[in-house]
Parts: sequence; C-alpha cells; structure tokens
Amino acid sequence: MKTMVKKFTVLMTAAALTATLAACGNNSTEGQKGTNAASSKPAAPTDISVTTLAFAAAPTGELEAVKKLNEKFNMNLKLSWIPSAQITEKLNALLASRDLPDVLFVEDFNYTPAFLNAIDQGAFWDLTTYVKNYPNLAKYPENVFKNASVKGKLYSIPRVRPLDGHEAMLIRKDWLDTLGMQPPKTMDELYNVMEAFTKKDPDGNGKADTYGAVLAGSPGPASYLLSMFGTGTKWKDENGSLIPYWWTPQAKEALAYWNKAFKAGGIMPDFPVLKTAQFKDMLVAGKAGIAFANVVDAYKYNLELQKANLKANLIAVELPKAPDGKAYYEQASGFYGQFLINKKSVDEAKLKKILEVFDYTSTVDGYNLAVYGMQDVDYKVKPDGFVEQTEEGKKKGYSGDTTGQWVTGYFDKYSRAKTTGIPSDVFEANKKIIDAISSIPDPTYGLTKTTPFQEKGADWDKKLNDMLVNVIIGKNSLDDWDKFVKTFKDDPSFQQHVKETNDAYKEKMKK
Repeated sequence: MKTMVKKFTVLMTAAALTATLAACGNNSTEGQKGTNAASSKPAAPTDISVTTLAFAAAPTGELEAVKKLNEKFNMNLKLSWIPSAQITEKLNALLASRDLPDVLFVEDFNYTPAFLNAIDQGAFWDLTTYVKNYPNLAKYPENVFKNASVKGKLYSIPRVRPLDGHEAMLIRKDWLDTLGMQPPKTMDELYNVMEAFTKKDPDGNGKADTYGAVLAGSPGPASYLLSMFGTGTKWKDENGSLIPYWWTPQAKEALAYWNKAFKAGGIMPDFPVLKTAQFKDMLVAGKAGIAFANVVDAYKYNLELQKANLKANLIAVELPKAPDGKAYYEQASGFYGQFLINKKSVDEAKLKKILEVFDYTSTVDGYNLAVYGMQDVDYKVKPDGFVEQTEEGKKKGYSGDTTGQWVTGYFDKYSRAKTTGIPSDVFEANKKIIDAISSIPDPTYGLTKTTPFQEKGADWDKKLNDMLVNVIIGKNSLDDWDKFVKTFKDDPSFQQHVKETNDAYKEKMKK
C-alpha cells in the first residue's frame, strides 16, 4: 500500500515507427501449410522470443524447464531479461528501434506512453476475443482484464495478482488481552485502542514507550487513511462523474479523525517522516501495536517479534467500519505489468501458439515448471503445498525474481494470505478476512494520465501530501483544508485534468 510518484518519461513521437511495426501484421502461413501437406515430417518448431524484466541476475545457459516447454509446445523459446532499474529506458529504446520481440513486457503505460501510440497504430494484437478461448487465462477475474484494457480493448496478457489481501489491520492481540480489549470493529473502537496502547502500558514494562498505530507520512499518507471512511479509491463516481477522492466530505471527516488520534498520542509522533518500509521495524521493536499492511504480514512480522518475546501475538483482522457502518477497502489492479504481442512478427497461428503457452503457465504445474524448474531437483513441494527452491535450483538461476518474470501466473485469491510454513489455523483465519472483503476498484484503472497531470502532477501530489500530513499533525486546520481544496477546484489546469479524466472514463464506460 505504498504510494509512489514516478517521473513520467517524455512522450515519444511514435506514429511513423508504429506504422512500420503494423505493416506486416498478417504474415502468411501458406508456406508452412504447404510443407506439412507435402511431407509427413513434423512441423518445424515455432520460434518465440520474449523480453521481460528481472529483479536479480538472469540465468546463464539454457534451462531444463525451457527445454521441457519447447518439447511440449514444439517451439524454440528465447527469453531475454532487462534489469528492473533500466526497464523504462530500455522499453522506449526497443520501441524506437522497430525491432521488437514477439512478446514484450510493459510495466505501466504511464511510464512508457509511446506504446499507447503504437497500439493505436495497430502494432500489437487485440486479444479481446482470443483470451476467452483459453480456459486458464479465462479464469482471471473480469476486473483484471477490465483494468488492463486500453479504450475498452485488451491488448495484453496481464501478469495476474490478487485483487484483495493487500489491506488489513495488523494488531497486537497480546496487548489487547492485557488491557481486556477486543479487536476494534468501528472507528470509535479503533480510536480507543490506539489511545490505550499509548497510555496504559500494554507491554507491562512500566514505561511509557509504546504507541497505538504506526502510520507512514512520507512522502505522503497512504490513501487508505481516507478511503477507509468511504472516499472511494483515488476517484469517486458520483452520478456518473468522477471527483478526486480527497474532495469528498468523507475525506475531511477522515482528517478530523486522524488529527484527533494524533493529538491524543494514538499515532507515533514520527508519523510525518516515517515511511511504509518502517512499519515492520516499529512493530518488531514493540514500539507500536497497530499497522495496516498485507494480511500475511502479521504472521511474518510476528515470527520476528517472538524471537524477543515468545508471548507476542500480532494478528491480522478486518478493517474497522466507517461511521456509516460499512468497511471500505481499496481494490488492487489485479496485475503487475502486461505482455504485448507484436503483430509485425506474429501471425495468427503463432499468436495462438503463444496464448497456448501462457495458458499452460497459468496453471499451477505450468507455472512451477517455468519459474522453479524440475520438481524434486530444482524445487520441492512441501506437505503444506508450498514450493521450496533447492540449492541446485538456485544455482541454475531459477527464482521468482528472474524466471518468474516471463509468465503471467495463475490467479490465487489467497496469495496475500499465506507464506511458506504458515500454520493452517492462521492461514484459515487469513482466508476469512479476504472472503469478507468487498473492495472498491479505482475507476481510472486503464486510463492514461492526462496531459495536465503529466505536466504538473508531481507538484500537485507533493502539495496534497504536505497538506494531508500538516492537517493530521495539527500544523494546518480543517479550515485551511477547505481553502486548499478550493484552490484546486478553481485552478484551470486542475479543472482540465478532472475534465479529461471524466471524458476518458465516460468513453471507457461505453465499451
């Protein structure tokens, strides 16, 4: 749930080069058919090139898993990896070179907007009518495809991720037990627990050295601090029109709440400078009793807590209900990155072969083979069903950080609820949390950033984040907040941003 502001790359002029990419979009397969008809020899393997990113060193040499896949699908699979730190620069260079692989990973169109121009020019396959014919890919939630679409059409295979499970409340159950309290189910109860964790010595050491919640204020408060009150996810649809979530009455209500909690000492005083990455440190050190993070993080952090305190018990629970009696969760996009298929080098027959391969790697067995290698040699499946990479597999270069980056994966609703070694009772409790979630999608998924936002968005975000922090800590008042919102409503550039966003949203809803 970390908020990141990335600097947009300069929009490249792509019309001329994408016309070249699209020119050979329907390569003939007549020569291959003629050969098959005239000879009983097996068809020649299909060459398929895939370029993706890697978070670790790429494997050296040919992997046994690739050999097995080549045999299964009668193909020659060539995998190329780009270091993650260079992905934006290298993707733009590839597009400009007009020499793209058959399949290409794109992290986010907002970082490489020239690819959108290439799509408009017909450089990549429209997969809208194809994906549904592949049973394992078709199992992806509809919202995942919707969020990955461009102008209502699917031009990619999204690298699927869960829609939920990234947002839960982590809380010290042992502290609650000491104080005779229950996990908070409402915002009022949460306030009382935060205050008690700060003022009533829940760790029993006789010192005033604990706090209620650890929240991140740098580079800005996470959006869930507002969305938990019903502001919507980034934008809110009101009668078919979108408004920024921080313009809503619920946003002001949320700020009043967190300001009150901060003044009461229920939030760590370092809030303005704390980053999300420091949640774990504060929890493991026993400094705070509440945080908001992935469901499974409670179990992971508790393992470290118990190294110093065997009685520590950090658990995940549902988010407290807003004042209107509802619990509000932000829905994730459901994917990280997308694979585009080059129409210049891929005819329809080859396209179907590629989709067949990705459909297989969208199963558990296919995914494990592609990512972890040969079972019982490169990896083992433990009794609880979790995969454990062997030292042999690690030496060969198999890992989720590299070999896991060229496949789209299989959809697992509970992947943020589990980890290797998690006890069955904890896993079942985590599953119940995810089952209870009814999350709200960001209506602007699939929409590119507006021209005004590309020009001024970083400055707007900084001003917003600074004001949010200052209101929460009391440096600015709620009256100041009202004036701040009004300046944006009166700003012609921001008005244009809202208008362009709404125009794109309404066009998307027609599809």
